[in-house]
Amino acid sequence: MYSVLMAEPEILLRGKEFHQAVQRDWEATADGNVEDEKTIDLVPDGARHQRKGRLDLFVNELEGDDLGGFVSVIEIKATDWDRVKHPRKLVAAHRRQVWRYIGKYLDLDEVSVCAGMIYPHAPSDLEVKQLVVEHLHEHCLQVVWYYDDEVA
Repeated sequence: MYSVLMAEPEILLRGKEFHQAVQRDWEATADGNVEDEKTIDLVPDGARHQRKGRLDLFVNELEGDDLGGFVSVIEIKATDWDRVKHPRKLVAAHRRQVWRYIGKYLDLDEVSVCAGMIYPHAPSDLEVKQLVVEHLHEHCLQVVWYYDDEVA
């Protein structure tokens, strides 16, 4: 028997490259309180079924800050909105994912959370851009268009 090595699809390679670039940038400017690829438990200890999550970027400001302590949960998505056929469904899925993480800190750990999404570029279609921004803002999520140097 022999094994066949399959090349990883280009879309996954681009996604990983974007994740790594953003994480390197954050690590280079952080004061040691940024973690990438942080695994978290999404259900209380002792629950029948355990569920894990993986935070792309986690910033812990619980100690020694002037803001009263909080954590930041940042999800990195290499989404090319110009190629997405159903942007409403996709942005809703992104929001649900981040809110599972937020819920862990709000409900289980009882700490304040600042959360956001980082995408490489804003969609060229202004209606899609408005849809993404408004949907995420309605759910208290900040949006960053990373290479456009734009925060929405």
